[in-house]
Amino acid sequence: MFRNKAIFCLLFAGVCLIFSPALAGASGIPGLGDGTDGVGVKLPNFIANFLLDSVLNPILGFFDKLVGLNPSDQSTSADSGLKVAPSTLAAAFQPAKKPEVLGFYAEWWSGDKASFSSFSENAAQIDTIAPYWATLEADGTISDRKLSDHEPVIKFAHRNGVKVTLLLNNRRGSGNQVPPITKVLDNPSVLAKAVANIEAYLKKYGLDGVNIDFEELPASSRDKLTDFMRQLYERLAPAGYAVTIDVFPKENELEDFSAAYDYAALSRYSDRVILMTYDKHGTWGTAGAIAPLGWVKSCLIYALNFIPKEKVYLGIAGYGYNWSENGTESLTYQEVCALASRPGISVEWDDSTLSPHFTYWDDAGKHDVWFENAASMKYKLQLVQEYQIAGIALWRLGDEDPGFWKSIKKIRNNT
Repeated sequence: MFRNKAIFCLLFAGVCLIFSPALAGASGIPGLGDGTDGVGVKLPNFIANFLLDSVLNPILGFFDKLVGLNPSDQSTSADSGLKVAPSTLAAAFQPAKKPEVLGFYAEWWSGDKASFSSFSENAAQIDTIAPYWATLEADGTISDRKLSDHEPVIKFAHRNGVKVTLLLNNRRGSGNQVPPITKVLDNPSVLAKAVANIEAYLKKYGLDGVNIDFEELPASSRDKLTDFMRQLYERLAPAGYAVTIDVFPKENELEDFSAAYDYAALSRYSDRVILMTYDKHGTWGTAGAIAPLGWVKSCLIYALNFIPKEKVYLGIAGYGYNWSENGTESLTYQEVCALASRPGISVEWDDSTLSPHFTYWDDAGKHDVWFENAASMKYKLQLVQEYQIAGIALWRLGDEDPGFWKSIKKIRNNT
């Protein structure tokens, strides 16, 4: 039996050597036969699909059976003790699925058109927008931010086949306010009122669902947050509304700031779970990469132990931060470019985090600027393809490098 397996492994390796370059080129995976590195031969899609369906997949499926692999089997990770479903060899050769794209939509002042401009220019590559229009209050009511007329945005979205899910959070002024949300979660009658008011808001504006963005909750709210999502999902899902939630990223369960998010439980009551994989370095701390690729990947891998991959959105930042002795301010990509164009400033690339940054001095002293651009964001898109998750969520529309959309279009069109 061992000899037969060895012979088959040699045959299998030969088949892979023959077909894998062409199939990699057909898959649309950046850096693999896509014309950017000179590797591989790109086949027409119909030929690639024939080879996958009629030649390679049957061989790989037989190999799985021969060595005893079963995608439904559960193996235990030796270093974490977590059960992980092993992917089959055949899955690695499947063409990448078209990733879904959600864009967070926010206006910071009356007349702020940055999000709408980006949305209108890139609507063909966007499946859903999540507008930050409302806040959940301590008494279960919903306060409207009233910085824009919602109806034109909703009509434009629906006319272009884009869904609109309300971003509902606990932000007040310059930060997230925990006490009002805990009052909702701690009181069953207020919680029920909140759920009813959310449904009423969706009906009022003809929205397609809700995106829950409760941040900085204490670990003690873990079960209560799950119960809130259960009641919300059980009320809205039967009515055809989408229910999604944003969660803090984590690499283990020891991180207090993310302990309130029970990934496995929340995924049962959410159509999509959005990992906020940004702000590894933020306004509260020292300068550094906003979304270092190694950290983003580690958080994604951890989340996939608990959340089905078809429900996971990878959060992608489109902005930058400027750290100085006077504090830290957020920057859009356009603002970053304006700073970088000053005489004497040179943008550098950090190989360890795959992120761009630069330093400059003025009357306030030294400034460290780290940001995301099309190049750094593209590496995150490759993770989406590598792990075949549902898609991405961009924070926020209007902050990003316009070149990012070229990568999105290429991946979604499988070109």
